[in-house]
Amino acid sequence: MTADKDTDDDPLLFEQDQAETSWPIPRLFQEYGAAYKPLIAVALGASLLSPVVSLLPTYLLKVVIDSIFLQTTTFTVPLVPANWLPTHPQSQLLLSVGLIAGAAVTSSGLGWVSGWAWGRFAQTVQHIVRTDAYKKIQRLGISFFDDQQTGQILSILNDDVNELNRLLERFLDELLRIGARFIAIAAVLFYLHWQLAIIALIPVPVLAVMSRWFISRIRPKYDDVRQRVGVLNARIENSLSGIRVVKAYTSELFEANRVDDASKQLLNTRWDVITTRISFFPLMNVVNWLSFGVLVVIGGLWILNGPPLFFTEPLSVGTLVAFLTYNRQFTSPLIQVGHLVDLYHDARASVIRIFALKDYDIEIKNQENALSLVDIDGAVAYEDVTFRYETDEEPAIEDICFEVEPGAFVGIVGPTGSGKTTLTKLLPRFYDPDDGSIRLDGHELRSIALNDLRTAIGYVSQEPFLFSGTVSENIAYSTPNVSRAEIEQAARMAGAHEFITSLADGYETEVGERGVKLSGGQRQRIALARAIITDPDLLILDEATSHVDNETEVLIQTALRDFSAKRTTFAIAHRLSTVRHADTILVLDGGKIVEQGVHEELLEHDGLYANLWKVQVGELGDLPETFLEQTADADATFSIR
Repeated sequence: MTADKDTDDDPLLFEQDQAETSWPIPRLFQEYGAAYKPLIAVALGASLLSPVVSLLPTYLLKVVIDSIFLQTTTFTVPLVPANWLPTHPQSQLLLSVGLIAGAAVTSSGLGWVSGWAWGRFAQTVQHIVRTDAYKKIQRLGISFFDDQQTGQILSILNDDVNELNRLLERFLDELLRIGARFIAIAAVLFYLHWQLAIIALIPVPVLAVMSRWFISRIRPKYDDVRQRVGVLNARIENSLSGIRVVKAYTSELFEANRVDDASKQLLNTRWDVITTRISFFPLMNVVNWLSFGVLVVIGGLWILNGPPLFFTEPLSVGTLVAFLTYNRQFTSPLIQVGHLVDLYHDARASVIRIFALKDYDIEIKNQENALSLVDIDGAVAYEDVTFRYETDEEPAIEDICFEVEPGAFVGIVGPTGSGKTTLTKLLPRFYDPDDGSIRLDGHELRSIALNDLRTAIGYVSQEPFLFSGTVSENIAYSTPNVSRAEIEQAARMAGAHEFITSLADGYETEVGERGVKLSGGQRQRIALARAIITDPDLLILDEATSHVDNETEVLIQTALRDFSAKRTTFAIAHRLSTVRHADTILVLDGGKIVEQGVHEELLEHDGLYANLWKVQVGELGDLPETFLEQTADADATFSIR
């Protein structure tokens, strides 16, 4: 089996939203740097002063050559009065060496302060951005996760946020150092010899044009790289999450090929960046060394033959040496600008993805002045409710109308794909209906504070998720301060206590990732205990006992009878025996309620429910072939709709 689809077809994360994110780097500093102005001020000061102080040794070298060795000029030191300076050459040399050493130590000290301040700022902001991004993800609706791949989201929280470290710690520091060094060297060159400075600065516009070309080429390439990293992460995460299915269907080669395709796409995209980069930097070095050679030739002829052409100022050996040394310090920053551009656009692509997530619209949210419900009776009413998933053409449920009295037990049955689970997902506002409204105790759900609404609802899905940790931690997940006695009581009501105590470490047994060490039925019972322990006002059971045997199901139903009698309960069931004693049964087909009533009434009606009942009890009789085909998959428990 081979991959039949190129990873170019894999979805890229919020592609449209990213295109709308403008000025991402300034926005990053504006939103996350305001609280750290003192730290940034220290970092800025050190970054600016360190390269300026580092220029002093080269200037002093010029003074030593011309004033002490050749004695063609008077010994002077900037900002130091002449009467403070020694007159003996040996003392002048010792002073110069001392000043050179002092400047080196001071520059290094300022460099340490700069590195510490920027590093502290980078790590702090990186932490805040990561936690902010995660909090935003937690607030997004279920529809977001329907559309986006987990690997892409993880790529933002890990790869993209980590990329901020280079931006925040190195980019501004190096940019300021380069800028300060460039301006300071230009000023010193004009101060030393303005005519030779004009020649020395000729390569600057050439290097600037080359840098601009590089920027225009490299920027879109880094956007592609960050996207491809997300695609690869999504492919790997998807494959690992379904590793049991992969092995069951011997699809290891197929998945390996798909990861290989995604990795090749990333390789090709990154190689495109590398080839652009390796074409640019050597060319910059060539221009740099050519300018150095020209300066050596012109400066040497200037010293030997006097000022060339229309130039008039004489040139000393010390000044030429200083110019040549400054030339290496002067053009080198221009080459480093290319590296900074490289770093900037790599980080910029990551920042765009982070802000695309930050700006993603939260569809399910509180209204202004949302109601806070403390005492909930549990009266529920669906009024002409229609809902369609974004990727579907037809509604999942349509024109749903029913009312439920407080404390009622409502059974929901129907063929696979009839809309049973979708119906209950609207109650805790995992989704909002497209048309119609849902009311709880007379209040429209959108008017109720979302946290209060979901706190009031206990939800057990048909495929329960357990977190890595112990059994007791999973049962007490939403109520971490409960006692062991309360945990055990909830487990007993869920029919889980007996099997838990038989585990190696009882309630302290590690369940593994996603509860992999437990059976499906065991996971369901722990999830049921997790819902029971919250003492919800409403309870939703989405085929919550589909993985247990009939005997265990009877025990769970008996234990839940008193518990559910005190609260409104919605139970989606494939086994009709689970809901035969319900106060009312909703029969769905094709997203609509086609029958409603109690068990006996529905049997007398001799409709879809009665046919489903006959199938389950083995009274097939002369049922039409089309109906048998429709209900052939009735044992499936993995439908999400």
